[in-house]
Amino acid sequence: MSATVGTASPPLSPQERRQRNRREMVEAILDAARAVMREHGVAALNLNEVARRVRLRPQSLAEYFPSKAALYDELFMRASVLFREGDERAYEDHPPGWPQVEAWFANRIALADANPDLHHLCLDSPVPDYVPTERVVEATQELLAGARRMVAEAIAIGAMAPRMPEERATDLLLAVRHGLVAERLGKRRVVPPESDRFDALVPDAVHLLRAAWTPVAPPPTEGGTP
Repeated sequence: MSATVGTASPPLSPQERRQRNRREMVEAILDAARAVMREHGVAALNLNEVARRVRLRPQSLAEYFPSKAALYDELFMRASVLFREGDERAYEDHPPGWPQVEAWFANRIALADANPDLHHLCLDSPVPDYVPTERVVEATQELLAGARRMVAEAIAIGAMAPRMPEERATDLLLAVRHGLVAERLGKRRVVPPESDRFDALVPDAVHLLRAAWTPVAPPPTEGGTP
């Protein structure tokens, strides 16, 4: 019996190798930048330190990211994709209404807990002099648009009646979710990682909102027929 010989992949062209090497270096730079932010804070990101960690000269690092703002932009875009995927799982895996809202809360808390550096960069504005580019602003608007669609659909099917404009109802949900995340991240040093202290608040928060936003049935007409 003859052995089956696999077909070897064709060798990469010089241009393909350069592209692959560049992609690998970009990922290494982003990983190093995230490590710095986790260790010292988002605002403490330092290009010289990033260059040292990936064994590049600062001038060479500039060939990949010409400024700290450019590095922040790319990290912000990665964060937006990560958080949008978490939101979309809530939309796709749960029926509209409160089950979707609860998953939307829980998914973000889990993602923020696993990626605190990206959460702070994307949602806490920790760098006063960082002005995001238009594509970063658009990515943020996509996150907001998804949340507004979730609220609009819940209202449309009669699952919630917030008695306020959809935009304000969405902002309130965002504020409550952000508060839960802030509590989770802010107390990481004193609350054991395995604790469900803040995760357990998600159903409680949803219960309170649901009770406040329960649709009110219209009163019967004088003849008793609605």
